[in-house]
Amino acid sequence: MIRRLVHLATPLFLVYYFLPDPLWLNGLSKSLGLVLFLFVALAAEAVRLKLSWNIVGMREYESRRMSAAAWTAIGLTFAFLLFPFWLVAPAVMGMAFIDPLIGELRLRKSNLYPAVPTVAYFVLVFAVLGWLRGPDAVALLAAFFATVLAIAFEKQRWKYFDDDFLMIVVPLLGMTMIYLLTSSPF
Repeated sequence: MIRRLVHLATPLFLVYYFLPDPLWLNGLSKSLGLVLFLFVALAAEAVRLKLSWNIVGMREYESRRMSAAAWTAIGLTFAFLLFPFWLVAPAVMGMAFIDPLIGELRLRKSNLYPAVPTVAYFVLVFAVLGWLRGPDAVALLAAFFATVLAIAFEKQRWKYFDDDFLMIVVPLLGMTMIYLLTSSPF
């Protein structure tokens, strides 16, 4: 339950886009603050791994490898530093809301997986893109491509990457590619 709640709270990190730059008068730039935050998070993760600490809500296998939270921090940093809000928001919301849905459906061995998460991801991403950029054919294509990528990369078990990272970065790259290939304003 804790994992699901943390997932659902991930879109709160989108506040990054609304922070002032610099963060305070004559202070740290927003992007440097983000990188420093990631450095602290990864240092804490290194200590956790070295000392073999298990945090409440972690999966058993995360005791021996980098946690989903650390992977999410890397994915968010990559996204925030390199992409605009209107592309990052649907990718982050897709990971935050659909990954827990998939987890619950798998846990219950529901026959609604993968159809319901696939439709939900598509509707969510298209709605967010439509709201932020306009509900045009490019947004429809980008949402479709992001959905295919997100569901496929979430389903696969990865040895070195966590699906939380992949569900942010891979659909984000896919949507970016669609917008660039269609010569839509970026």
